[in-house]
Amino acid sequence: MTKWKVVSERDKYGIAIFNFKEKGKFCLELQVGEAVYIIKESGEWYFGCTANNRDCHGIFPKSFIQIRESVVDKSGPVEMIVPNHSPIVLEITAVLREWGVLWKQLYVTRHSEYEKIQKMMLELMRCRTKILSGNLPVDEIKDIKQLVTSKIDLGNNTLGLDMVVRDEQGNILNPMLTSAIQLYMYHDCATKRIKGSHTKTNKVVTHHSHIFFVSIRNFVCKMTEDADLLMMLYDAKEGKPITESYVVRWSREGLAQDVDQINNLRVLFTDLGQRDLRRDKVYLVCFVVRIGAMEAKELDIKRASQMPRKTPALTDCIRRPCGVAALDVTLYLKGGIETNEDTHIPVPFTPCGDKDNLDGTLKKILAGKDMNQKEPKGQGLWTSLKLLHGDLKQVREENPHLVLGSVAIARKMGFPEIILPGDVRNDLYLTLVCGEFSRGSKSTDKNVEVTVRVCNEKGQSIPGVIMLGAGVSPQDEYRSVVYYHEDKPKWFETLKIAVPIDEFKSCHIKFYFKHRSSNEAKDKSEKIYAISYVKLMQDNGTTLPDTVHDLLVYKVDHKKFDESDLGYLKLPSTKSDLAEGQKPQISGLSISTKDNLTIQTNVCSTKLTQNVDLLGLLKWAGQPEKLQDSLKALMKVDGEEIVKFLQDVLDALFNILMQNSDSDMYDKMVFECLLHIINLVSSGKYQHFQPVLDLYIKESFSATLAYHKLMHVLKQYIDEADQEIANLDSDILHRAMKSLQYIIKFIVRSRILHAELNEGQGEEDFSYSLRGLLQSMINLMSYTNKHIVVHQASCLKYLPTTIPDILEVFSPTDLSQMLLSMIFSLQGTHLATQKMYTLKDIVLSELFLDPECRSILLPSILKQVREMLDNSNEARFGLESRNRSKAKIAKVLGAFEENILGDGDLILDEMSMCVQILSDLMELLFQKKAGQTMDDITLIMQTILRTVIQTTIRLPRKNELNKSLVSIMIAVFRQMTPNHFEQYFEHFSTRIDLLDFLMEILSAFRDLVSVPVYPNDWCDMIMLQNSVILKSLRYFSHNIRDYFTNQFEKQVWNNFFHCAIAFLTQPALQLDSFSANKRARIISRYKDMRRETAFEIRVMWFNLGSHKIQFIPELVGPFLEMTMIPEVELRKATIPIFFDMMQCEFYSSKSEEDNIMRMDTKKDSSQIKANFCKFEDEMIAKLDSLVEGGKGDHQYKDLFNSILLELSKSHSTMSIQGQHFVETMTKLMECLLEYRNVVTEENKENRMSCTVNVLNFYNQINRKEMYIRYVNKLYELHLECENFTEAAYTLKLHSKLLLWSNSKTSLLLRSSRSPEHRTHRELKEKIYNDMIDNFDRGKMWECALEICKELIVQYEQETYEYVKLSELHKRMAVFYQKIIEQIRPEPEYFRVAFYGRGFPSFLQNKVYVYRGKEYERLSDFSSRTQLQFPNAELMKKLVPPGEDITESDKQYLQINKVDPVMNENEYNFSGKNVNESIVKFYRVNEVRKFRYSRPFHKEPRDPDNEFASLWLARTVLTTEESFPGILHWFPVDSCETHHLSPIVNAIEDMEASIKSLRDLIVYHANNPTQLCSNLSMKLNGVVEPAVNGGIKKYEKAFFTGDYLEANPDQETGIAMLKNLMACQIPVIEIGLDLHRRLVPEDMVPFHQKIEEQFVLLKDEVESKYGKRKCDQQLEQLISSAPVVRRQFSRTSTICELPSRMSEVSLLAEAGAGVSISVTNAQGGGSTSGGAQAATTQRSRVSSLTRSNLKNLTNFDFTKSFTNLHTGTLGRNSGLKASSSSTPVQKLFPRNLPNSASPSKREKKRDKDKSRRKTSASTLSIPPSPGTQWYTENEGSSPQQGSTPISSSTTPPVFELRQELTPKRPLRSEVEKEKRLSRPNSGSFTMRFSTLSLTPSKNGSNRDSIVTTDSTASEEDFNIPPPLPAKQRVEAAEPDYCNLPDDEDVLRKPPLPNNFSKVVRKKLPPPEPEDDERPPTPPPKKPVTKFPTDHL
Repeated sequence: MTKWKVVSERDKYGIAIFNFKEKGKFCLELQVGEAVYIIKESGEWYFGCTANNRDCHGIFPKSFIQIRESVVDKSGPVEMIVPNHSPIVLEITAVLREWGVLWKQLYVTRHSEYEKIQKMMLELMRCRTKILSGNLPVDEIKDIKQLVTSKIDLGNNTLGLDMVVRDEQGNILNPMLTSAIQLYMYHDCATKRIKGSHTKTNKVVTHHSHIFFVSIRNFVCKMTEDADLLMMLYDAKEGKPITESYVVRWSREGLAQDVDQINNLRVLFTDLGQRDLRRDKVYLVCFVVRIGAMEAKELDIKRASQMPRKTPALTDCIRRPCGVAALDVTLYLKGGIETNEDTHIPVPFTPCGDKDNLDGTLKKILAGKDMNQKEPKGQGLWTSLKLLHGDLKQVREENPHLVLGSVAIARKMGFPEIILPGDVRNDLYLTLVCGEFSRGSKSTDKNVEVTVRVCNEKGQSIPGVIMLGAGVSPQDEYRSVVYYHEDKPKWFETLKIAVPIDEFKSCHIKFYFKHRSSNEAKDKSEKIYAISYVKLMQDNGTTLPDTVHDLLVYKVDHKKFDESDLGYLKLPSTKSDLAEGQKPQISGLSISTKDNLTIQTNVCSTKLTQNVDLLGLLKWAGQPEKLQDSLKALMKVDGEEIVKFLQDVLDALFNILMQNSDSDMYDKMVFECLLHIINLVSSGKYQHFQPVLDLYIKESFSATLAYHKLMHVLKQYIDEADQEIANLDSDILHRAMKSLQYIIKFIVRSRILHAELNEGQGEEDFSYSLRGLLQSMINLMSYTNKHIVVHQASCLKYLPTTIPDILEVFSPTDLSQMLLSMIFSLQGTHLATQKMYTLKDIVLSELFLDPECRSILLPSILKQVREMLDNSNEARFGLESRNRSKAKIAKVLGAFEENILGDGDLILDEMSMCVQILSDLMELLFQKKAGQTMDDITLIMQTILRTVIQTTIRLPRKNELNKSLVSIMIAVFRQMTPNHFEQYFEHFSTRIDLLDFLMEILSAFRDLVSVPVYPNDWCDMIMLQNSVILKSLRYFSHNIRDYFTNQFEKQVWNNFFHCAIAFLTQPALQLDSFSANKRARIISRYKDMRRETAFEIRVMWFNLGSHKIQFIPELVGPFLEMTMIPEVELRKATIPIFFDMMQCEFYSSKSEEDNIMRMDTKKDSSQIKANFCKFEDEMIAKLDSLVEGGKGDHQYKDLFNSILLELSKSHSTMSIQGQHFVETMTKLMECLLEYRNVVTEENKENRMSCTVNVLNFYNQINRKEMYIRYVNKLYELHLECENFTEAAYTLKLHSKLLLWSNSKTSLLLRSSRSPEHRTHRELKEKIYNDMIDNFDRGKMWECALEICKELIVQYEQETYEYVKLSELHKRMAVFYQKIIEQIRPEPEYFRVAFYGRGFPSFLQNKVYVYRGKEYERLSDFSSRTQLQFPNAELMKKLVPPGEDITESDKQYLQINKVDPVMNENEYNFSGKNVNESIVKFYRVNEVRKFRYSRPFHKEPRDPDNEFASLWLARTVLTTEESFPGILHWFPVDSCETHHLSPIVNAIEDMEASIKSLRDLIVYHANNPTQLCSNLSMKLNGVVEPAVNGGIKKYEKAFFTGDYLEANPDQETGIAMLKNLMACQIPVIEIGLDLHRRLVPEDMVPFHQKIEEQFVLLKDEVESKYGKRKCDQQLEQLISSAPVVRRQFSRTSTICELPSRMSEVSLLAEAGAGVSISVTNAQGGGSTSGGAQAATTQRSRVSSLTRSNLKNLTNFDFTKSFTNLHTGTLGRNSGLKASSSSTPVQKLFPRNLPNSASPSKREKKRDKDKSRRKTSASTLSIPPSPGTQWYTENEGSSPQQGSTPISSSTTPPVFELRQELTPKRPLRSEVEKEKRLSRPNSGSFTMRFSTLSLTPSKNGSNRDSIVTTDSTASEEDFNIPPPLPAKQRVEAAEPDYCNLPDDEDVLRKPPLPNNFSKVVRKKLPPPEPEDDERPPTPPPKKPVTKFPTDHL
């Protein structure tokens, strides 16, 4: 088999060209385009990893990989492989990969920066493509690189990524090769650059020269002749051109005449300066001049194409105006618009009119006049524009593709901002402005043409000196444009005249005037008719001034005129030369007074000047007697003239100095002139001429003896400084000091030239003279006169600039000594700041690079810096103290603090200068050119390091100097070697000093990593800092072990541990939170510094020995945080420290003093503590905070458990305690991790569950403070969810820990919500009041009363606070009233089973019972639960699932409704007259047991009668806690399931039917005014069952011999069922009696039919099962019922039926306070009461007690019949009637507080008549008495008062009559808000139907009278909209419009045949075990269990 071998370096990088998807164990999956790093190869396989995931290695085929060139970087600790691309391409690739991940996240979160990042990424991709193409020139690559780096920096800043540090060229810096100082500076610059890019500031151009590039792409104009295009830059504000013209000869064919220039028409407008770019309006102007005949002729294109073209002679052609093209290029010059050379920009073209000239047309364009009519469509000029920076040489280098080749150069018509010495120029720009000419002998104005020639002194024309512009060759003459018949032509044509300097002085310009005729024949005969001239030089030797000249015109007499005659030169040329009245003339020439010519000249010459004074100096040799005046006059010459002729002026001055070497007469004057010129060049205006001066000194200066004179004069001024009296001399010395740099340059250059010329002669004399000059400067520093301070400061400031020049001719060491002597000769501190600046400049000089000089300078510099820093620190400390006092005074006096605290700026300036010096020092010492730096680092370390550390500690973190100081400290430690550390530790004289240093540095390091001075995105700087700190900590740990172990110093050890742990836990080192690229980059450079630090900490801990106990439990928290770092090796190495801590405390002494004294407990085992409680307590406290803060994970939990458990088991003594501790901590971590995982979720129920788990755990281990902490968290969660009841129960947990005492609460029991309550009583009372408030808000007034009763005992018996007691009693009274009066929705309970491993661990395969919200039904609860678990699948069956579900990774939910089982043993209401509101509360509260039933069949079903085989599987659940509690759900503690036989099921149904009928009877007996439709239906359904068959089905099923034989044990049940059938007959009979009294007249036949059927039923039942009697109370109730007759509408709605009225209607009406007053049949009074609907129980739970059940077997009507009613809506009635009341009032008393008077009833009746409707309407049911009877003793219950819910206003009164149409009351606003707040769920929709009395063909199996047509709607019935079902009370009455979701819906009493029903569609309930549908159920069973359950 082939062995694996390492691949070569060139084969280590490749790209996958195919997808590799093998799933083998060792295979590495690859995708196309993925980069791979190849490590080894074997045969056809490679072994390696991908670039994105270097942790995963595998094999892959060689054929799938394409090898790419790569570079192996071995600079870091880990080898890096990078592709062999340009660095910018690699950077773009890495950035796009990193941004791609974050960009997707921005898209998911819909972040506003998404599109911005997308645009940046696309732009980077385009740039990358361009760079990889390899077709870009160097300058464009540079621009793209700059663009890319700016985009990357801006994008990183936007995305919050790390800053990329670059050098000036945009290359990424390698921190390992960059000094700390430089790295900091680049970070700071990058930050400022990025901030600048956000603010979009304009670019600051630093170039002094600029070039505007223009390329002509095309010119389109309708022309028949050739033309000249004259293009220039034009200043619209000044109205004159800026540059020369660029001329293009354009042919009539539309192409350039020069074939070589086609597609190559380019020009550079050069010499543009900053002032030119800042001009207000600059236009690119193109004058188009037609060349041909006077009048343009239309050309026949056909003939022209056949005939050869004739080119006229140049002398015959006439230049005529054609038009002007102009474009505003101001923004292009200012950088507002950036273009490239490929963009074509149109320039609008405007043709000239017949009478327009070119300048006039341009003026109209600039003025913005409407020129559209003259602009032919399709005509114009197309150009490309680009602004280039730099001079011509620089532009040629940077833009070779633009400027190489035949590119025309059009210079600026003036000097550039910088005139270089080699730039010799002598140009004269002549502008023909205008003229005025008379007609002469012509009848019309002349067509004047001006011809310009340059002639010499002989009158001969000089050839080739006239230039029309760039792009064309020079000409001998220039011909102007001819304007047709224009006597006052305006040309404004500019041409350049370039005459050699030697001929310039004798030349003149001659102008010829000629008339050009439109007739070609006449034109040939035309001659010149006048001439003018002007000389180029004036008589005083200066050039023609730059101004406008009015030239005289002389007429030509051709008969006498001789052109060779030079006599005209004697004639005056300008009007200024013409004397008044003079008429000069010569032969052939005479002045024309009516004609004149105006021209303008501009001389651009570096050799000829127009200044007389300057000319006198330049020509001093010719007039030596005027030399003194010329030197003085030079001081007054304009600076612009001086800098123009800088070289000539300097040459003249040094010539004067050299040629007068024997005399000192002119030395000082020349010296002053030199100072004037140097200061002029050094000033801001002409500062850019400094390079010119430098170049002159280097190349043109030649005065070899000037150094003697210059040094002598300078020394003389310095020596006389102390005796100075005249201000003039003082000013000269001051200027000499400012010009010291160039004075020394001249001196040194002169000496070098002299030495070269004389072979080094005079070296000693020069050195002596120079030393004397320097000594004079030293003496100057020692002077103390006040007027010398200025000179001293100037000398200190400018002296360092002379160092490079002096070093060329002087000893470096001597210079170093003299510089130190000079600086430290200063007396006092008045120039301390300037002294520091001088030291800084010396450090930056070349002198400091010499190790010998550095050894001389460095000690003094460091000493000075240290003193300055120490003084600044002391001054700053004192200033802070004074400022605090001043601030207090200012606060009292009202002064502004900033006006007082103004003394710190000077201190900060001094500190800043010290920091800069130290930064420069460290930067210099890092460079290789500094040479050997070991001794320098030692000196810096011993001298200044301690001061830097102390200053860093004292300065505020926000101070910017802190960043620089830290970088200095990092630089020092970075350059320290092990020897340096050893030397530094040894240089401390005492052990205390070393200890102080270690304390300081460890504190400083800890502060740096805890509160970083650098921004978080300065990754490179932070990582460099961390690497230096880690290096230093290693040496510090060794030092601490060596020096502070035997003589133990706890504090230094403690500081080390805290510093090291703070270091490794800092965010900057948490690699797991970084991207893959960043993590790989950091590891490759620095490795994982956390692991190395942790190993160092581990070593240090185990070196503590017996001192470990002193750090327990102090270091438990820091070590725990360290071990939680997600790095496996680190965890494995550090977790055992905890076991060592356990042992240390376990074997420690019981006495703390013994532990401090390190007593050996092994000798005396009785003193062993034998526990580690402190360690355990600290672990629990710290673990909670750390895990909650995001530390730790399940891997850590497992490692912690496995490592410590193994160590504990192996320990002989601590095994049991150790294992218990590990188990406790593991369980705690599980709870805390679960809590942390859900704490940020939106699902607050999960958060509550985890919170309860945690607090229960803390309760178990008796951690009170943590227990209370999580109790408060749970309380806050409940308040957020408005779970006020649960919030109160949560507070109860805290209250149980408190006592009713005045003792102070310990810190463990205090509440963060009430820190002001410090005693047990105060805090407990506060908690109780909060509980009462929350119980009140949650409508749990019974619970609130219990708390109040406990408070009463305290107020009444302990504290005697009667005021509080009275308030509490008042509040209790309100609670009692609310219990009776206010309506409280009864919550429903639901069973929820969570199956599957997909749920959180605390929910997996567990069953819970949930308490529903108000008005929440099963469908709503299911929907809400599924929303919380959207991935869960809802199970349809209630059968227990198998392992395929419970162990799957999915989520399954099983939800069904359960019924609470009231604890009758605890709440025994038997034999008591209890208000229904009270009973209802305990029916659904304080419960722990719940049950639900599931029907199934054991035997085969009988299709005719299924009841014989219908069994019920009844499940009883018991929860861990009772409801309500601290949660609204609790887990199921136990579950029992038993089966109910069919006979027991039948008994329960019969009981429910009897109870339902009795409730209806009682209701209508108490509410005779209500419609009795529901009673009619109930009676009809019981007497004549149409669906279920009634009792006949039971008889057929159970009363047969076969059933008795098969079930002999059911005899008791059968007997009970027979008894119930017999007991039902008297109840029906009483119901019929009541029905007869209440039934409307139209329903009498229906009643009679029921009575007839009842007679048959009664006879049959009594004959079979005997006769029973009804209880006496029910009979008395019925006997007192009045007889009521009303019209019964056959379209009555369901809402008219009391027994079918929805709970919502009842609740809404009761809440609205509407009641009905009824005239008492006996007394005639009105009765008002609350409505109590007789309802059918929705569950199978019967309200019969076991004792009541026995009476059913012998049903006796003489005894009271137990009230089986389970739900009552009326909560506002509870009064017992008086003894004189009617029987109805005795049984169900009603309060009558607001009986309406007859007169009011009359008015009310009239008012109600107007509101009646003919259609069906809903009758609101008033509240009825809510008393439930549990005994037959009527008199035993005392009379109770009750307040109705209705408002204080008199309720409406309805008169009883045959036709009654009651008004539907309005809903209350509260209920309306509740309805609107509920979701639009199907469970809250009410349906209505009409009531039909006709028999239905299709029977229904439900006991409901509701029928509806599928197409029926509410509008069909003309009824009000349905009330929201959210206000339904479960136990009030059955809701047949919204059937329940459980199996009980199958149990309903049968319906009569003439009724149908509507069934509300609901989600199907869980299915039973078998697939068969259950049989049609009999009537519902009651709630309470019967003794027959055992059957």
